[in-house]
Amino acid sequence: MAMEKSRVLIVGGTGYIGRRIVAASLAEGHPTFVLLRPEIGLDIDKLQILLAFKAQGARLLD
Repeated sequence: MAMEKSRVLIVGGTGYIGRRIVAASLAEGHPTFVLLRPEIGLDIDKLQILLAFKAQGARLLD
């Protein structure tokens, strides 16, 4: 009997610890959701991090 993976919601996914939690969650195959702040589009570095997460399968929530 296969165990279902837990869904993971990460707040602060572009921060020092948050980035590592997102990466670990994705690596373990958990459905991973990252909450976005509306002003995130103004920070190119954070936007690039989020787009990389999206490419790896994370769902971005605003």
